[in-house]
Amino acid sequence: MAGTLERSVVRVEGKDDMHTLVHLLLRHGIDYDTKPWPPQFPEFKESDSIEKMLQGMTTAIELSAGRTIGFVLDADSPLDDRWRAVRDRLQQVAVAAPTSPPPEGFVGESPKYRARVGVWLMPDNCHDGKLETLLSTLVEEGDSLIGHAEQATYGAKDLGARFSEPDTIKAILHAWLAWQEEPGCPYGTAIRARYFRHDSPAAIGFVAWFRKVFRIE
Repeated sequence: MAGTLERSVVRVEGKDDMHTLVHLLLRHGIDYDTKPWPPQFPEFKESDSIEKMLQGMTTAIELSAGRTIGFVLDADSPLDDRWRAVRDRLQQVAVAAPTSPPPEGFVGESPKYRARVGVWLMPDNCHDGKLETLLSTLVEEGDSLIGHAEQATYGAKDLGARFSEPDTIKAILHAWLAWQEEPGCPYGTAIRARYFRHDSPAAIGFVAWFRKVFRIE
């Protein structure tokens, strides 16, 4: 075998995902507040795109002998297609996976490569969506600005705004963030600043999966 990963790893699509999840975990008492990150916690690694994550999934598992590796990726639409792509790659490295993603997130083993493997599909393993879909569940219930952000975003689309339909939720959240005390701050900073909540069912489910996969008390 060419080599192994030095520590447990959680692979995410990009920087927004990494910073969002690190700060969400911090809000739940998992101490990623120091650099370098404590060795008992997995290292976050960016894949740059969903395509690169899927392409590298089997190799990453093969190189994780004796360690744990997690993958956090957008379900997008339809979720079943995304899970099928993930499941096909898990089966290539002897990880048995069900035909549908478990609502609590997937946790399995590759006996062939002695690797523990976890998969979480944003937002909650049950619905189509992405990182921003999870974040939308963390907007305070009854927030008056989010409705205005939705109206303004759809109005902008009618006026020729060029964002794609799948990115509508992203445009809404960025409009909403533009009106916070620190306008336009990144997602992770907004979680740390408590513009977002941390305790929606989807967020609690993600943290529970993370603790289970990486055996964090």
